[in-house]
Amino acid sequence: MKDKTIIFCTENLCPEPIFSAVIRDLKKKSPWPIVSVSHKPIELGTNICIGDHQRSWAMLYKQLLLACRAATTEYIGIAEHDCFYTEEHLGFFPPVDDKFYYNENVWLVCWDKEKRPNKHGTFSKYGIQRLALSQMVCNRKLYVEALERRLDLIRQYKNATKKVANISEPGYSRIIKKLVKRAHSGTSAYIKHLLPDFIELERYEIFNNEIPNLDVRHGKNFTGARYGRKYLWEVPYWGRFESLLQ
Repeated sequence: MKDKTIIFCTENLCPEPIFSAVIRDLKKKSPWPIVSVSHKPIELGTNICIGDHQRSWAMLYKQLLLACRAATTEYIGIAEHDCFYTEEHLGFFPPVDDKFYYNENVWLVCWDKEKRPNKHGTFSKYGIQRLALSQMVCNRKLYVEALERRLDLIRQYKNATKKVANISEPGYSRIIKKLVKRAHSGTSAYIKHLLPDFIELERYEIFNNEIPNLDVRHGKNFTGARYGRKYLWEVPYWGRFESLLQ
């Protein structure tokens, strides 16, 4: 029988009542063990508290690596402190072990009454493909290797944290478009620095839930504000967002 660990990392900056609601929902729905790594102690699965640190891509990768090494299951699923998941998503297992799988059926929730009062509490769908770490499921050893490669890059190069962010999630690179454009530009510009060797080792696939997961944009997200163009006040299964916080 296949087994899985839910990997939950937080810098404890997600505002209430979202943070508590996410933890409550995950405890209720997950049939799998949970390993959480946080900057402050939390009551969620096996908790590893690392103390206060400035949030960064490097720190996030270190937290994820700690959690993955603490887990013992063959597979892992990433859960973030501002995302709500369906039982269908939590029950997904990768068909093969050498690819990273991303759930693409995710609705964004606007929860920012101060800056977006007219959209506060609404749901929207991002208009382009977005492979988010919060929606990834994969073989645990595969992800440990990917994290170690990224941390090695950070240790080896100056300004590597920015480069790692450009490399993005395992199996997917935001710099590929830039590389392709440069490669076909007719100029003699080198492209080697745009494509670290380890990217060639990583492949990804997408999957889609019948019911979407939710990604709450609350003004303190590490990845900034993201919203779609068409808004809804209610979506099937989830209903109105404020009901999830009660």
